[in-house]
This record gives sequence, C-alpha cells and structure tokens, in this order.
Amino acid sequence: MGVRQSGSLGLYLHLEAPPIFGLTAGPLRQRLVLTSPLGTSSWSTATRVAQVKHEARRHAAAPKRPAAAALNLPPAVRQFVEMQPLPGGLSAALLEEAMAGVSGTVAEKWLAALNDACRQYEINKSLRRMAAFLGHIAHESGSLHKVEEGLYYKDAAALNDMFSAFSTDEEAAAYTRKPEALANKVYAKRNGNGDVASGDGWRFRGRGLIQVTGKANYRACGKDLGIDAVKNPELLAVPKYAALSAGSFWKSHGLNELADAEKYQALSLRINKKLKSFPARENNRKRALNALCRAQLMQMSAVLAHFHH
Repeated sequence: MGVRQSGSLGLYLHLEAPPIFGLTAGPLRQRLVLTSPLGTSSWSTATRVAQVKHEARRHAAAPKRPAAAALNLPPAVRQFVEMQPLPGGLSAALLEEAMAGVSGTVAEKWLAALNDACRQYEINKSLRRMAAFLGHIAHESGSLHKVEEGLYYKDAAALNDMFSAFSTDEEAAAYTRKPEALANKVYAKRNGNGDVASGDGWRFRGRGLIQVTGKANYRACGKDLGIDAVKNPELLAVPKYAALSAGSFWKSHGLNELADAEKYQALSLRINKKLKSFPARENNRKRALNALCRAQLMQMSAVLAHFHH
C-alpha cells in the first residue's frame, strides 16, 4: 500500500487487498480520496482516516442485520462511502442482498449482464448510482423476473387508471384479458408507432430492465447497442441487451448525475411520469444502498487495517 499527500486534494491511499464479503474475484485497486466533502478544512487528514476506519471496523464486526436495515453512519462518512465506486462489480451474493426476491439462480443469470451494463454506462462509478439503478430495475422488472410488458389486465378500473387512451371504465373493459389488442390500442401513433392496425403497439411493447417502449425508442436503443432492435425487438428481452438497454436509457437521460446529487424524485420522474410508484422505488433503492455500503465498509475494514499514520 502506498500513501501520498496532494495539497488541498487530501490523502490518497493506493490499496491492494483480496476481495471479501461478496465482492467479486480479482485484486482490489482502489483510490480512496479523503477530501473536502467529508468536512471542513479543519478536519485533519488523520481524523478523516480515523473516522472512516472506525466505521468500517464497527460495521464489519456488527452482527448481520436484515438487508433493508439502515446503516447508521455519520453524514461525512456516509457521503464518502456512497460516492465510492464498486470494486470488481456485483457478485451473486451481493445482488441477492441488494434486491428483494432475487434467488441465487436468478442472480447468476443476470450477474454478467448487469456488471457489463454498469461498467459501460458508468453506473458503477458510485454506490449511489448503483443503488438507484438496482432499485429502479427491481421495480420495472419485478426483481429481474419480467423483461417483457405483459399487458394482461382483469380489472377495467385499473386499466383505465393506467392508460390515458381510455375515458371510462366501460371503454377499458373491452380490452381486459386481451394484451395484444390492448398494446395496439394504447401505444398506437406514439413513440414512432403506426396505427392500431400496424401491430406496432404489441411488437414494440415494453422490453428490457427499464421497459423500452415504442418503435422510435427501439430504433434509438438498437443504434446505441449496435443491433437492429426494430427488426429483432425480442433481443431486448435477452439478459445482455435487457441490461444494456437499461444502462443506455440511464446514462442518456442523465440519471447518473441525479443519483450522485441525491435528486431521487427527479430521477424517478425521468423513468415514470407519475410518482405513484416512487415510495416502492425508494424502498428498493435504500435496500440496495444499504447492502452496497455494508459490503464496501467490510472491504474497507480489511484494507484500512493495514494503514498506519
């Protein structure tokens, strides 16, 4: 481990340590930048290191708590930890802990695709980004179980409430239990789709971990991913492209920056124009953030144990 001082930028620790506590294999190369966000200039480097070191050891030694249990961190340490990258990416164990309803089998199925998407679209640059991303895809995909919009409704009132294409419950009732007809009705002449008869509504219904919807959006997404998603729309339901399409949407809509700034309501509105589902999405995000921070603190406890000042 090397240490150097760099003026107002504070202390840089260049660390190598084996992965532990659910982080993926491979040596850890991490730069811990202990700088001004942690406090005022009167807060010395030694104090910064000591506080992070104390919290890391405390959480590593604490009995394991439910995944949703909040971590009690001092604000300065919380900000420091949340703005760190995720060394090595997700592991299956960490994904299970971060997202409710994900089994080991499901985690293994999605692990490589999620890590690739998070690297490619810079979501893994901070735990805040990762947690927000995991929280929203958990909501959109039913915890990685659903990558195609089903559109099977039994309740006309719920259907009328969901889609602006209907004026009354009676009108919506004609489309209950008819997913293909419903898709063609509600998505006709929207987002580049043709009319009802074109079948575009069903063909380009929501797919992927953040439900890409509409022919124009499929075309734009496919261009970014290097595939013909208009000719082969079903590709967005394959784990690789389901994850990459979500990452593409995430970065192109500025969601990394909103997550880093903790503007979570504004972030949610860029995915869904209604805030009705925001509480559920926030619960998912908080669970993921707790799991990611806990893993990061445990990792820090191992590497900071070798630091002497």
